[in-house]
Amino acid sequence: MPSVVVGMLAELDARPGHVVFEVGTGTGWSAALLAHIVGAQGKVTTVEIDPVLAADARKRLEVAGFTEVDVRLADGVADVLPDMVDHVIATAGVHMGQLPYPWVAHTRPGGLILAPMRADLASGPLVRFVVGDDGTASGCAAAMQVGFMELRSHRVASDPVGGQRFDDPAAEITYTDLAPWVPLLADDHRWPIAVAVPSCRINVWERTEDRPGVAWLRDPLSGSWATVVPESKGRYVVRQFGPRRLWDAAEAAYRWWQERGEPPLSAWEWTITPDRQSVTLPPDSGR
Repeated sequence: MPSVVVGMLAELDARPGHVVFEVGTGTGWSAALLAHIVGAQGKVTTVEIDPVLAADARKRLEVAGFTEVDVRLADGVADVLPDMVDHVIATAGVHMGQLPYPWVAHTRPGGLILAPMRADLASGPLVRFVVGDDGTASGCAAAMQVGFMELRSHRVASDPVGGQRFDDPAAEITYTDLAPWVPLLADDHRWPIAVAVPSCRINVWERTEDRPGVAWLRDPLSGSWATVVPESKGRYVVRQFGPRRLWDAAEAAYRWWQERGEPPLSAWEWTITPDRQSVTLPPDSGR
């Protein structure tokens, strides 16, 4: 999508003479644009894990005259440049808490890392990290939203509901006045839940003649699940099963976020250190 590529390059803010490391070559078009931006004094290295895509991109770049672009068949997570770079740009989704630290370690202080972050529950923001002198990186969401396939090593198997009953009698029943649709489907609203229950997935079943609308929460790690269905106006039946009370955790996270003024995705702060990664909401972010 041309607007996504151009928008991401604007956020990266590469300049003539910069050294850029791109994770996810794809067609090679963004690498060509980067090579044009950094010029003859700069350098672009792009890695692609798919051998067919890497070979095709290399041919396209050569035909277009960008022979100086270094196209490598490599895993952008495991096979990282040994030299220092000014910028890293990823065109694959990076799971929250799993940004490869070598991207930070091999970026010069003051350099930028641009990565689409995500959680199991939601595609997250495009985060613009600035690397510090102390070997850490911190940042916030950029204004634009993107959606990419995940890095291959970060992908997890899907967790379809299948034939499971939303009204399974084995579940514990409680009630809520919080309609699940907005908290689970709107980006800003869903993110605090994604942070609070990071391994949780969602499914939403539309209402049919045979069943009401159903919101599902499922945690493949613990086998826990929850469903929320309308009972009457302003009242919803919650069924929860397993060691984790998923809806209770989701509702608590959502209420916590509301109490802080419903801050947008851009208010969250991301921090990467050699031994820890965090995403937090500053105390005054909603005020």
